Amino acid sequence: MPLRNILILAVFLGLSYLFFGLSINNGFWHGDDFLSLEHSLKMRGDPLSAFDSAPPYKFQPLVYTINCVLFGWFEFDARGYFVFNIFLHGLNSFLVYLLVHTLLKDRTVALLSGLLFVFTVGSYGKSVMIVSGLEDLVITALTLLTMIFYFKNELDHEGRLLSVWFFLSLLFFAASILTRSTSFSILGAFLAFSFFFHRYKERRSVGPTFIVLLCLAVVALIVKTQVFHYKPPFYTEDPGIPRFIFYALKNMINYPVRMIFPVHTSYLVSEAGPAVRFIYRFATEIRVLIALTVISYSIFGFIFGNRTIRFFIAWTYIMVLPFAFFQFPSDWLNIRHLYIASVGFVMIISAGAVYCSRLISHQLWRRFVPLLVPVFFIIMSRFIVIQLDRSYEIKASGEQTVEYRQEIAREFPEVMLDGEELKLVD
Repeated sequence: MPLRNILILAVFLGLSYLFFGLSINNGFWHGDDFLSLEHSLKMRGDPLSAFDSAPPYKFQPLVYTINCVLFGWFEFDARGYFVFNIFLHGLNSFLVYLLVHTLLKDRTVALLSGLLFVFTVGSYGKSVMIVSGLEDLVITALTLLTMIFYFKNELDHEGRLLSVWFFLSLLFFAASILTRSTSFSILGAFLAFSFFFHRYKERRSVGPTFIVLLCLAVVALIVKTQVFHYKPPFYTEDPGIPRFIFYALKNMINYPVRMIFPVHTSYLVSEAGPAVRFIYRFATEIRVLIALTVISYSIFGFIFGNRTIRFFIAWTYIMVLPFAFFQFPSDWLNIRHLYIASVGFVMIISAGAVYCSRLISHQLWRRFVPLLVPVFFIIMSRFIVIQLDRSYEIKASGEQTVEYRQEIAREFPEVMLDGEELKLVD
């Protein structure tokens, strides 16, 4: 790795720690946190339980294995898990920088995209600040690595099957199959890439490398369903086909709207200052206006944007597509799902700010005005992160969390409840 990239990686890791260091003392509080602890305890006696997929578990053996390794290091000390999340988030920000630079060949836009991602613009940090958010961080890292190597192979090596770049892409794609079920979203992003980047070339839009990945994904799906009895997390209620289509399309727009206007009914609003509560009074009207803006910008970007901007607009919609249909409607707008989708969002903001600034570069100080947009999002993200941190600290000492701890102590004889803390019995 070039020295410049090593320095950039170090900066992103440092910024990630500075931005999210406040969350290290949050502790375990989410139900998925304790489910992960229970599964790690289960894997100590039965390593093959990493392949559990029956509810409440999901088929993600790689994530369960990583959790088990972390449990071996940190046991019930949540601080170690948070440090791991924070540095993995910093790595993901560096990978965003590499991905954007690979496609756009513009280091300024790539750096700003990585900076916005490290400040969790568009996703607002929930995945980093919850121990169980590890699954979001891992699948994003694997997705970004898969795409970086795939795009390298397609752009610089004519999409050869027998190349180191494609082998690495295949390796990380296979690893992604062992985490959250997003393999077909990755393939959808590859189709978008082929359309926008090969459209005006004599090369076929779908080459042998894509066919290999598609076959791997299909085989993996068959194995998961037949051998491990995996079932996708379909909607829990049947609203009927017309309502299902309506709400799915509505969710497709609502997710990008949440990237821009993340305020919703919650502790963040009820405990925030009068300015936030005043803005929330007009939340519905604001969301409608933002939705119209998102739709308009998407159409405008597809018509007039360059191929990289078109690709990242498509990325944003493709990555939220599964969450608009699955886990519907009980979990239909979980902001954690925006972590991977926000890659496209931060690139669009960065490109818009940098390109507008260059257009008026002769205007002295006015050329910095477009940069106020990313600065505004960073400030808003910081505000939300601070509010979330306060909320999570309160929840970590709540009655529900105490019940989770007691349940683990009752279920596993090797665990004892020492006061309010869980400990392994020697």
